[in-house]
Amino acid sequence: HRRARAIHRFRIVVSSGTISEVITNEVFIPLLFSMLYEAQDGKDEHIKSACIEALAAISGLMKWNQCYAFLIKCFRELTLKSDKQKTLLKLIGSVLDHFRFSELSSIPEDAIQMCVQKKLLPKIQKLLASDSENINANVSLVALKLLKLLPSETMELHIPTIVHRISGFLKHRLESVRDNARSALAACLHELGVEYLQFVLKSLRGALRRGSELHILGYTLNFLLSKVLVNPNTICGMLDYCLDDILSVIKIEILGDVSEEKEVDKIASKMKETKKQKSYETLKLTAQTITFKNHALKLLSLVTAHLNKELTPKVMSRLQKMLNHIAAGIQCNPSANQTELFTFIYGLVKDGLDNEGLKFGKRHVSRTGNVDTEDKSMLLDQPKEFICVDGRFSHLITAFALGLLHSYLDRIKIKKDDEELMKLLDGFVSLLVRCLSLIVWLPLHSLQAESDEMKRALLVIAQGSVNAKSELTDPCLKLLATLLHSSRVTLSNDQLCVLIQLPLFLDLSKTPSFTALKLLKAIVHRKLVVPEIFDVIQVVAELMVQNQSDPIRKKCSEIMLQFLLGYPLSNKRLQQNLDFLLANLRYEHSTGRESVLEMLHAIILKFPLEAVDAQSQILFVHLVAVLANDDSSKVRSMTASAIKCLIGHVGPHSRQYILDYALSWYVSSKQNLWATSAQVLGLLVEVMRDGFKMYVKRVFPVMKNILQSAAGFDSSTEHEHDISDHTSVVPFWKEAYYSLVLFEKILREFPDLIFDMNHEVMHFTDVFTYTYDFHIILRTFRQDMWESISDFLLHPHPWLRDISSRIYSIYFASGSKENDARKKSILTKPGTLFHLASSFLCQLKKPQTDGRSGNAVLKNLELSIYCLDSLLLRRNGHDDDALFWSNLETSEKARFGKGFDVLDRIKGRSALVSITCSSNANRHRKQWSPFICYFLQRMGTILLHMEPNEMKITFKCIESISSRLLLPSSSSATQDDDLPPPTHDYAYLILLPLYKVCEGHTGKVIPDDVKREGEEAMDKVRDVIGMRRFVHVRNEIRKCVEGKRDKRKREHKIMAVVNPTRHAKRKLRLAAKHRDHKRRKV
Repeated sequence: HRRARAIHRFRIVVSSGTISEVITNEVFIPLLFSMLYEAQDGKDEHIKSACIEALAAISGLMKWNQCYAFLIKCFRELTLKSDKQKTLLKLIGSVLDHFRFSELSSIPEDAIQMCVQKKLLPKIQKLLASDSENINANVSLVALKLLKLLPSETMELHIPTIVHRISGFLKHRLESVRDNARSALAACLHELGVEYLQFVLKSLRGALRRGSELHILGYTLNFLLSKVLVNPNTICGMLDYCLDDILSVIKIEILGDVSEEKEVDKIASKMKETKKQKSYETLKLTAQTITFKNHALKLLSLVTAHLNKELTPKVMSRLQKMLNHIAAGIQCNPSANQTELFTFIYGLVKDGLDNEGLKFGKRHVSRTGNVDTEDKSMLLDQPKEFICVDGRFSHLITAFALGLLHSYLDRIKIKKDDEELMKLLDGFVSLLVRCLSLIVWLPLHSLQAESDEMKRALLVIAQGSVNAKSELTDPCLKLLATLLHSSRVTLSNDQLCVLIQLPLFLDLSKTPSFTALKLLKAIVHRKLVVPEIFDVIQVVAELMVQNQSDPIRKKCSEIMLQFLLGYPLSNKRLQQNLDFLLANLRYEHSTGRESVLEMLHAIILKFPLEAVDAQSQILFVHLVAVLANDDSSKVRSMTASAIKCLIGHVGPHSRQYILDYALSWYVSSKQNLWATSAQVLGLLVEVMRDGFKMYVKRVFPVMKNILQSAAGFDSSTEHEHDISDHTSVVPFWKEAYYSLVLFEKILREFPDLIFDMNHEVMHFTDVFTYTYDFHIILRTFRQDMWESISDFLLHPHPWLRDISSRIYSIYFASGSKENDARKKSILTKPGTLFHLASSFLCQLKKPQTDGRSGNAVLKNLELSIYCLDSLLLRRNGHDDDALFWSNLETSEKARFGKGFDVLDRIKGRSALVSITCSSNANRHRKQWSPFICYFLQRMGTILLHMEPNEMKITFKCIESISSRLLLPSSSSATQDDDLPPPTHDYAYLILLPLYKVCEGHTGKVIPDDVKREGEEAMDKVRDVIGMRRFVHVRNEIRKCVEGKRDKRKREHKIMAVVNPTRHAKRKLRLAAKHRDHKRRKV
């Protein structure tokens, strides 16, 4: 891939003409030919393509004499290297594509054409003649490219030979030969253009005349159109000139005698071309490409011409299928604008109704009758008759036209202020029945005049039907619902009573129908007050909870909410409905509980404040019970949203009641209440905002005890693995998690509580009186709190790891802004920063729950390692490590020890002793710290043992910290004599694992996408440190890796002599490993 990209860049440069012609001819052309020949078939196709493009780009800058010599060289190589024929033909074709007459001013165009015709064309013709038994599409393409350079008369003379030759191979018995011939024809047609389709089609019809050849003809035509008509928008109308030829092929395959052969299984299974009739798809492609206004009727005549004959059921089904494909094509035709499409549909529907002998009154007596409304002139300005078919089959055309209209209206966005569309639609009111539900709500003039007759007919249909899902009843109910929502059509109370007493509502509980519910919602919208409506609403409430269909539950919820908000209900009836909802919060299926919670949320939002305030206590108690006990995460999330909405939509007294209860639960000794109360307190923080600040002092001591209890869990045995059953294995995890979520919300809401004038002692002088005791409480809380949160960074439970990372993200963000407050913060304590950075690094080994948590870990790691490096270099820039260590506080030494244990449980402490006991101050100490070096070394080791997804995340981390840790390219450190030793060079330690991943020295299989991201990370590091230093460091890494590899090889050779048994066992292990790798690749 690197070589291909390099060649691609070279092609761009050489196209600009900035490279010397001598260098190009003497150096690059031989080099590219050499690479082209050395590329392996199937493996290095991208290199071949890049070389061909580069050579063609070079030839495009040549004069004709040079270009001709280049082509002669290619033809000579063609005869010498027959195994490279395909590659060289592609190269010749690409060179011809880059050739331009206009750029050759020194030689006349006629002379060039004569040279092509006399010298080059015979060579291609000789190749075609020498290999007459094979198709060889590449030779045919090169011949066409040469012919395009010649005068049109010469071109027209030779093209039939090539096309006829390829068409002859379509008769071959082998399917692979026929497929190659089709592909060659498609490539030739693509080269010649769509204007040669008719010529190719005539050639095909001349070659394929009878029997199974006609199936091949239809299949091939569809193949060619599918390859040519890639974008119908750009070639719309270009098939008009050959429409008759296309339709004749379609007619022969679908409606001719040959179509009967496809019905015979033995014949259909012989060839691929007979298994499926591709002419239907050809019909669709033609319908979406022709000019609609001029040729739509001609296309439809392929079907209507047979509707005046006696038809068998088989032929009828084929005609119906043809109409369906024509309709699908017209829907995608870019030339079918709205006015032309509506005119076409109106004429077809009108002719269909006239052919069936239907009468619509005085205004619709005949096709040529006068219409007394100006709105219909747009549809009636057309011929007297579109089509003439037998009345027995006219319904097919009518259904086809109505289907077009229905699909168009369903696809567009109808706007009432579109006057042109309103005029077009108004003419259909007296004709359409199936499409009325889509247009009846629009302000159409004819609708009111015919509304009474429409209502009577719809009521008769609805009363006589029990099944709401029948073909007749379903559109009838939809239209009734639309009429009830319309302000232009009114129904009396008696008619509404008839609707609510329909049989489908009596049987609603057993056979619920979405359409019936839609009609019921329209009735409720009219606020009909009769006893039956209350009985139906009770059934709807049960369906809202118990039905397993999501659309039906949602529609029932809408009806229920509309009923509760719109109807005058007594307190007793309102309480009954509320009790029903609260009782079903314990329904066995989670879908029912979700519907109830959605309804309660809507009630809290939309009911008056007084009504919600009166029911707030009972609502709060039931919702908290669900929050604490429900086993569905979605239900708990919806419950939390409902509680938050309740807190925000009650009065101060009720809100204080909720707050007191939550605080009492949190400070109590009952562990089962801590998690739920912490969630409620978090919701109170979001709603009350500044009003909650005075209650923080009651929350923090309890929070500290909970976190210390959870942090006391010894997770040493679980350090490297997550656990599956968190509830039974890890104590206090839930209480700690929701307490940390509460703490996070407090910090986000009150960022001033993170730091204060006494440095991280949170102050509340603006809210309540500051006391010494509370000062001590908060200082103690601060010390224990952040220590516990740092322990949660590697907790077995992933939720606790994520929330801890987010809290530290807030801390680092606040510390970077509050310059005065950070002077004595964690950001100035090297031991704590090292422990945090080590924990964040080990977090990368564990799977992330979502992208948000992964980004937080990356940002924290970047900031912590950068702050640590700056702090260490500032504190001990001129001191040795032993002196620096002796000046540290005891707590900071312990933190360093914990950080080294996190990075390496076995050798971490010994590494710390080695660093702190050595005195190694030198001239490089201003550039690096041994603690950072050890951290980067362990990061590289950990990276090589990660899974691919975790590797990608770590690459991003390396990219971010390299820009902060590494010296810029302009620094004096770029000089070789100023570089630190490799083991103390940040660039060396960062690039070492990246090099091993990209070069495959990790000892395991690395996916290609991971290698690409590793290369991108190396490029980012190179941009930071500069090319010179990058090359130096990379060479050092390569020498080190190769030296270790050579040493291992020598040891293996010695082992083969000294201990052959052990050597044989090793070989067997490697063989088993390679077999497993091959099996995984397969």
